[in-house]
Amino acid sequence: MTEVATSPPPAATEPPARRGRVAILVHALVPGDPRIRRQSDALIEAGYEVDVFALRAPGEPPEEEAEGLRIVRLPVSRWFTGFAGHIAEYLAFTAVAAPRLAAAHRSRGYDLVQVATVPDFLAFAALPLKWMGVPILLDLHEDMPEFFRDRFASPLLRPLHPLVTAVARASAAISDELVTVHEPLRELSIERGVEPERIAVVMNGADETIFDPARHERRRFMADGTLRVIHHSNLQRIYGLDRAVEAIAMLRDELQLQLDVYGDGPWRPQVEAAIAAHGVGDLVTLHGRVPLDDLPGIISQHDLGIVPSLDEPYLAYSLSTKLLEYVAMGVPVIASDLATNRAHFTDAALSFVPGGDPAALADAIRDVVGDPAAAEARATEAQRQAASYAWGAQKARYVAIVDRLVGRA
Repeated sequence: MTEVATSPPPAATEPPARRGRVAILVHALVPGDPRIRRQSDALIEAGYEVDVFALRAPGEPPEEEAEGLRIVRLPVSRWFTGFAGHIAEYLAFTAVAAPRLAAAHRSRGYDLVQVATVPDFLAFAALPLKWMGVPILLDLHEDMPEFFRDRFASPLLRPLHPLVTAVARASAAISDELVTVHEPLRELSIERGVEPERIAVVMNGADETIFDPARHERRRFMADGTLRVIHHSNLQRIYGLDRAVEAIAMLRDELQLQLDVYGDGPWRPQVEAAIAAHGVGDLVTLHGRVPLDDLPGIISQHDLGIVPSLDEPYLAYSLSTKLLEYVAMGVPVIASDLATNRAHFTDAALSFVPGGDPAALADAIRDVVGDPAAAEARATEAQRQAASYAWGAQKARYVAIVDRLVGRA
């Protein structure tokens, strides 16, 4: 009789030992926020339990659990308009989050609180837990002072700029450590007084398990005779989509092309107005939001990705996630010539154009059509340059930071 082996399965098939419990505060919709999704997945894979405290959109349940992630949706949603609306919403979310987090800590026992910006003063909602010995990790998705200066440029609000910067410094001061999305933003934080050893970079790289070009067949360049261009984002003024619509209008008599836009946001009416004004309703389609998991397949069926962000100070500290996702899928990219884009890619990888210049964008699109082999070569080089930015490389750094802080607690 053959003896049946009773040894345990290989360690790789066993779930990781529980390492702790992490609470994440984020003023965003979850699971829609891709950075929070990547981070929570990485922590769960490493053996942590994760509770995310987020906004609640109409129709969403107040709580749910899925694949090891517990989402607690607070009774605050996106209803802001203007400066007063933004601040009221941020303050309401912080005020609701503080007692809710403290109450959850009594039953759940958190080992770390991660606070995602903006707003950075959301860190103060975690202060009661810090007094009880729970460390705070501040995750700077964006720079709050630059965000404020961009969104609220009225001269009447300029006296508040020093106050916003002071609040940013205070939020960093009460946090044990900080992470941010790229090196230029880290350097800006250091200039404001954050000790270099307390802040690290965890980039917003594309998740290779989702943005995997091997899983999606690439469309042959202009396979149907049409240049298919893609842009996806949370539609905001600074992303320059209305300028891209103007560039498409300049090309309509020369090229057969189509611009597909995915996402939604407050600048949609202005984009729709631009489409109507330039008479390109047949060339530009606003598809609205799509699930993150559907994006790689959609991107792979396009010939060109565009990131036409405006050349403004705020975007000097922004590296577009959509840019990294186009690169991951091997699609050629035309991007605005901004400092952070230049800090991560060379001319051999991207086609750079002045931000907010429709004529320059139209010229760059003509160049892609005129020499598709060169565009494909740039796409290949961009993938090479972005290899270290991918989430597989970044998540190990992120989990190591969490491990260190949990161990310190």
